Amino acid sequence: YSVLQILVKLDVHQGDDRIDATMGNATYLAIYLIFHIFLLAYVSIQLKASKIWIRLIPLALAVFEFFIVYKTATRGALLGFLAGVFIFALVNTIWSKGFVRKVSVSILGVAVLIPIVFFLVKDSDFVKSSETLTRFASISVNEATTQSRFIIWNMAFEAWKEHPVLGWGPESFVYIFSKYYNSELWRQEPWFDRAHNVFLDWLTSAGIIGFLAYFALFGSAIFVLIKLFRSKIIGSKEVGCFLGLMVAYLIHNVFVFDSFNSYVIFFALLAYWHFIYSNSKTEIPMGNAIQDKFPKSIKIAVVSIVAVVTAYSLFFFNVRPILASKSILDALKTVTYSKDGSRERDLEKGLDMLKNGINYNTFATAEIREQLAQYAERISRDPATSNEEKKVFLSYAMEEMKKQHDDFPYDIRAKAFLSTLYGDYGDYGNAIISAKDGLEVSKQRQQFYFLLGEAYFKAGEEDLAMDAMKQAYELAPEYPEAIHNYAMVAIFSGKPEIAENLLEKHFGTRIYPDAKYVNAYAAIGDFKKLTIVWEKLVEKDPENYEYRLSLAAAYFRTYKDSEAIKELEEVKKLNPNLTNNVDSLINGIRTGTMKR
Repeated sequence: YSVLQILVKLDVHQGDDRIDATMGNATYLAIYLIFHIFLLAYVSIQLKASKIWIRLIPLALAVFEFFIVYKTATRGALLGFLAGVFIFALVNTIWSKGFVRKVSVSILGVAVLIPIVFFLVKDSDFVKSSETLTRFASISVNEATTQSRFIIWNMAFEAWKEHPVLGWGPESFVYIFSKYYNSELWRQEPWFDRAHNVFLDWLTSAGIIGFLAYFALFGSAIFVLIKLFRSKIIGSKEVGCFLGLMVAYLIHNVFVFDSFNSYVIFFALLAYWHFIYSNSKTEIPMGNAIQDKFPKSIKIAVVSIVAVVTAYSLFFFNVRPILASKSILDALKTVTYSKDGSRERDLEKGLDMLKNGINYNTFATAEIREQLAQYAERISRDPATSNEEKKVFLSYAMEEMKKQHDDFPYDIRAKAFLSTLYGDYGDYGNAIISAKDGLEVSKQRQQFYFLLGEAYFKAGEEDLAMDAMKQAYELAPEYPEAIHNYAMVAIFSGKPEIAENLLEKHFGTRIYPDAKYVNAYAAIGDFKKLTIVWEKLVEKDPENYEYRLSLAAAYFRTYKDSEAIKELEEVKKLNPNLTNNVDSLINGIRTGTMKR
């Protein structure tokens, strides 16, 4: 699958060139394959075949999988791999002899030289031609990703200090992210549900007790490996291989969070090492030694109970969530238009699908409610949807988001969706209340100031809207969306001087080339500046006939008939299909029959 992604035969799910196979995230794939690579090395070590090529087969597979890891461009995994190889070579340099020791010394030297050589050539054309190497070359304390990691890690550490012993509980980082949100995170994705550092994840979710328990897994594994090595059950190559794997895994986890893909292999390895260690200490009873201790009736009863519990668990913890998740996918196809027009949109059917998904009452309920809110928001802005259909969808979405808000009072996503839905429904009072409710939890989150400002503006409270947008701007003055929102509200409120000074300060122009400013200037009747906006947009994209058509309308509105006709002539060249309509407009301008 990864190879087909590299060959551009299959899409990359993350939307860029970092391949992710079927796992949906490049980092998941990378660490999964890092486990594979070290395990393939272990398999090669264990093979006792007389022919060397048989032992080279797993090593060849390891090289191939390393190529895939390289194409994921996952820096943490690749750094971890390099450190793991270093540990493998170090162990065998110290405890191996002969040829293995010589090879290990060579590997050790290469592992040390790689970062040094890379540092010397990081600005070369060769490095710049590779996305993976470019990502490594861009590592610095000033890089946006690095800065965001430091901010999030600091948030997690502050949250841990609030609950140091037992933490905040599993899956609670979203609340930490809300409470300790830093306005400088506007450059990153809007929501984080992990600290992007496994150690801080454990500290925040389970406190110091959970953190120590997590490290105890690694400590016990190292203890077992040392014991097995001293007992000569495994050799230095095996110890180096497994220690290298654990180091690679730990270093990777410094920069990201764990997932089931790596957990499954890691815990399987722990079980494997425990099995070898236990088997080395005592003999495992075989045959009927254990079975004969219990009568047949008890065996049947135990098997029956286990079967019932398993079936119950599978249905409630697997089947029901799968059906609930499927309802989201089915509803998405039903409530949206098909690109090729092959199917009809059916809002009523789609809403019933979402209701069924919510009624399963699984952990997917929150996600279904959020998807419902997003659908409702899009539908409310769709001119092809009837007001009655909009009302039904919005009403149900608000009802469910209220439940989400009541069930999880610290979930600011629910507050954001609820404020948006109230605004779309025209209930600006409750939209304001929900936005303020969000700010009570997350005081530096610009999104709630945007929602508050929008609700105030629609409610006719222009001064309060200005204050809200100004506060969002002051939290992070370099945030483009905050700049534009503040400027837009200022223009709509009849204070264009504030907006234009702001735009000049940040973008070097008093009239910004963006179509959203057209409505703002139209609202205050400043058609001269409206015309300048369209002129800048046409200059920016001269092949866009829609821009030229709008510019012609602006010229006509400001009594620049010759300029309007000139633009209309350009529209005909760009889109000959509009020739008849455009000629009619030109004729109307020339004869004076068109109303301004």
